[in-house]
Amino acid sequence: MTPTRRRTGLIPGWLSLALAVTFVLSGIAVSFFAFLTIEAVVAAAQQPFNPLEEAAESAAATALPPLPQDGVAPIATLPPGEPTPTPLPVFGDADEERINVLLMGIDRRPGEPFISRTDTMMVLSVNRRDNTASLLSIPRDLYVVIPDRGRDRINTAFVYGAQGNNPAGGAQLAMATVEYNLGINVDHYFMVDFNAFIEVIDTLGGITVEVPYDINDPTFPDMNYGYDPLYIPAGTHQFDGYTALRYARTRHQDSDFHRAQRQQQVLMAIRDKALSLGIDDLILRAPLLYQQIHDGIRTDLSLEQLIQLANIAKGIPSENINRAVLDHNYVTSYTTPGGASVLVLINESAAPLIAELFYDN
Repeated sequence: MTPTRRRTGLIPGWLSLALAVTFVLSGIAVSFFAFLTIEAVVAAAQQPFNPLEEAAESAAATALPPLPQDGVAPIATLPPGEPTPTPLPVFGDADEERINVLLMGIDRRPGEPFISRTDTMMVLSVNRRDNTASLLSIPRDLYVVIPDRGRDRINTAFVYGAQGNNPAGGAQLAMATVEYNLGINVDHYFMVDFNAFIEVIDTLGGITVEVPYDINDPTFPDMNYGYDPLYIPAGTHQFDGYTALRYARTRHQDSDFHRAQRQQQVLMAIRDKALSLGIDDLILRAPLLYQQIHDGIRTDLSLEQLIQLANIAKGIPSENINRAVLDHNYVTSYTTPGGASVLVLINESAAPLIAELFYDN
């Protein structure tokens, strides 16, 4: 009689993890690839620091300490007594039917530490009850109150919290900063770096992107702080990972807000390609994908949560995905006394948008 072979699961644990990550990348949660740089501010007329009111001084009156990482210098902060950004109210308690994930992109080049500024931040919300999802891009130059730290750009929150080589602490502070200033309950985080983005697209076999107009950026930065001129004519293109990264990062021709829209366009293209491959092909690619990207991601989501989120996300039709960017309609420019160009939230415009994207009526 042939001995019965005991099975501990449908597939090995390492492959389950790889497949789960693949599903998340292929579903709506692939939006965590929004790590592409949002550096400058679209010029706008000088307006009052905050259109609604000044926040209480107790919100953030302390000076900020120097950032610990080489090459990451703190911006000049307002002296005590200056107005602070007014945080949006939280519209309600966390909804059991919703999963809100802060997607952070790490500006990490080859050979650099993982703890770097989050030069792109998005909030992904998956509504299980209505089978819908929302995606909001947050500009890195948004000037906010970082809890227990003071006033600074939102992209510095992760670095402050990660002091002592603690990425999880950095993620927690970034989540708290988004929640305090934007009024969005954040349940989990997912961080990714440049290399993981490139490798995933290449492993999927590239993506199809419709470029609406010619892109010409002769000063596009390369991975070593030099230049890698970029030209992409209008039309339908097949992008490999590096070309997709360049398309989504370029900003010199138009604006950072247009770039945020390109980032979301690329994420949807990744989702479409992954879903088109089918489950069998994704399983075949899972070991290679996991090997290539495991060092480029950080998350507090468990394996079970990744699988659950992926299964939900892959079933949401594209027309049920609501996307928005905090652009010039929702922020205003401001120059600090130290000369730093930042953005301040226009609460009266942003609050209805956030309520629509992240809270049920």
